[in-house]
Amino acid sequence: MGFKSAMLLAGCLSATVFVAAAADAQKPTNQSRFLRKRQKGRINKNKNKLQKKSPHRELDLSAEDVGFWTRSLQSSIPPQGPTPNPTPRPTPFPTPVPTVLDSEPTPTPITPAPVPIAPAPITPSPVPETPAPITPAPTTPSPTELNLEPTPSPTTSNPTLDPTASPTFPCDLTPDERESQIRELMSTVSDDALFDDPSTPQARALDWITNEDAIEPLMCPNQEGLGCSRGGQVNPMVQRYVLATFYFATNPEDTWDCKAPTDFEDQASIDAANANCQRVVTPFGVANERVGDTSTNAWLSPANECEWGGIACWGSDTPNLDLCIDQLDFENDGLSGELVPELSVLPTMRFLILEQGSISGPIPSEWGELERLLILDMDFNEISGTIPDEIYGLSSLQQLDLNDNEITGSISSKIGDLSLLTFFQIDHNNLSETIPSEMGLLSNLRIAFLSENDITGEMPTEVCALRNNTGPSGVLGVLVTDCAGDDPEVVCPCCSSCN
Repeated sequence: MGFKSAMLLAGCLSATVFVAAAADAQKPTNQSRFLRKRQKGRINKNKNKLQKKSPHRELDLSAEDVGFWTRSLQSSIPPQGPTPNPTPRPTPFPTPVPTVLDSEPTPTPITPAPVPIAPAPITPSPVPETPAPITPAPTTPSPTELNLEPTPSPTTSNPTLDPTASPTFPCDLTPDERESQIRELMSTVSDDALFDDPSTPQARALDWITNEDAIEPLMCPNQEGLGCSRGGQVNPMVQRYVLATFYFATNPEDTWDCKAPTDFEDQASIDAANANCQRVVTPFGVANERVGDTSTNAWLSPANECEWGGIACWGSDTPNLDLCIDQLDFENDGLSGELVPELSVLPTMRFLILEQGSISGPIPSEWGELERLLILDMDFNEISGTIPDEIYGLSSLQQLDLNDNEITGSISSKIGDLSLLTFFQIDHNNLSETIPSEMGLLSNLRIAFLSENDITGEMPTEVCALRNNTGPSGVLGVLVTDCAGDDPEVVCPCCSSCN
């Protein structure tokens, strides 16, 4: 081969190597944009080196020689067809998806003119007409058509637990929380230790109001309204619990006409219990509106407690007392058992009438907190013990009727504090000692029955001064003691009648 031929062949081979290197530089890789930029810079640097190593030389080539070597070079290059779609190797998780998925279509590389071998006079170079060996055919699918999508996140589109679908409970309390808070609330009324003995009226009432009371809506230990709240100061459940305690304490299973339904959720049972209850309260000439004064629903039935037989409540014209107990009234209804101190937390009550029953035990001293009480009438029972001094502190009391019981002790000198008392009936008991002179302070007293006791001595002149036959005339029209006979137990020259 001559010198010219060797030089031409070397130049062609160098151009081919350069074109291949440039094509490789355009192939997509997994490298970052920064590395691709550096690689491109190196290719350009190598290109400059090749250009420096191949200075222009004047070759003595004829047009025939150029044509010959061009045809030889073209015949030595294998034909180029469409680049086959490479079968991608499955990428094991969690190998990240190649960045080629987001790349743009590979641009057609610009084949540089073979400056080192092309003579200056030859302008049209036949090489560019050769199909670019690395140019992908237009039909070659983009790598994005491999449908290699990112692995979905473990979080499902429909979460198993939707926060808005969380279980909801009445009162916004779980059953255990509600039970605990009800007990805590009622512990402010009753001795908490009584709840641990299931036989006590307090424990039975607590169990009923927690688990069996069928009133709707369900009452809550954290609620306001829906009953007596005394201007928002007391939870309405308290009043209902107190009445339930009174119910269980007076042996309702024995003789109560207004006993509770056998099934609190069965309407037939409720209707039957309501039909058996006929108790209405004694009418008094009160000026305010009242609720339940003509109702006869069975006790513990799923109605407001104001609608239970023998109960009347304050009406809506007294907003701070609306639906609070005004009257508890049972007469000859077979009540037995004992009186419960819990009634003291019903300070709105004005009328407490429990006549002609079989109630036993003492009068709770806590009842001295019934500040609005006008009438306390519990005659013809089996009440024992003394009259608590706290009862004499009921400054609004107008009637104290305790005759025909088993009360002991004496009439306290504190009786003079009952300045509004008009009716005092304490006969047929076991009272002893003397009548206190402080009783003469009762300027509103009209009737006093003190007979059939063990009281002795003389009637104080202060009491006799209250008689309506004196001058100036008082209002005491009836005064009865054990003053009959030649040797009376009580000497009473001013009594209206002697036994």
